[in-house]
Amino acid sequence: MTETTTARSSASGQAYPDAIGFGFAELLVLLNLRRGPAAEASAKALRLEAELDDASLLSAGASSLVARGAATVGPGGELSVAGPVAAVTQALTEAAKRVQINLLTADSVDNVLSVESAEYRILLQPRAHLSWFAMAQRPDSTPAEGNFFIVRKHLEDHPAGGATIRLLADGAEKQLLVKRSGQGWAVGYGVIDAPSEPIQEITGLTDSQVLDHIRSIRQD
Repeated sequence: MTETTTARSSASGQAYPDAIGFGFAELLVLLNLRRGPAAEASAKALRLEAELDDASLLSAGASSLVARGAATVGPGGELSVAGPVAAVTQALTEAAKRVQINLLTADSVDNVLSVESAEYRILLQPRAHLSWFAMAQRPDSTPAEGNFFIVRKHLEDHPAGGATIRLLADGAEKQLLVKRSGQGWAVGYGVIDAPSEPIQEITGLTDSQVLDHIRSIRQD
């Protein structure tokens, strides 16, 4: 069938909900609305690439989206999404950058995926039963500033914790580790999937210096 999407420009002032929840089968449908390299890279970031062509999951996801009013079916059987759902679709299928943030405590790891296209920037967080919540990023800050805000809020709530930031892209082999150090910050760089080795910390950093490191790891 033919699928279409319609998303209004963010300049329209359209009000967006704080967060939209999607089941993983629903996300598979959205990724297939504009299937291409960007959509497949987003599927990999969401750990859904193996299910992209699963007809039964796509059927279930489409039925679920329609049942809860997140999509409509046209006279010719085409599936259409609009508004915030279309914005999420466009971000996922036209993304130019995907950044994974891991929020660490002594006994837990939470994840945030920053997905950024030319027009839309969203944050995705996994939740129970393979569901994800999508949120619009703040339009009055840069993506790097938004990433830093997430890390800073996590470490305000968990001062003994830490965070890692990595760019999900071919050739990006390092991740940035961030934690509090006294009244300032400490960062270090680790090689992804490399044998464990001591991380050389850079301590005593200011907010602006940490932001520079975040921009660097993001390749902004």
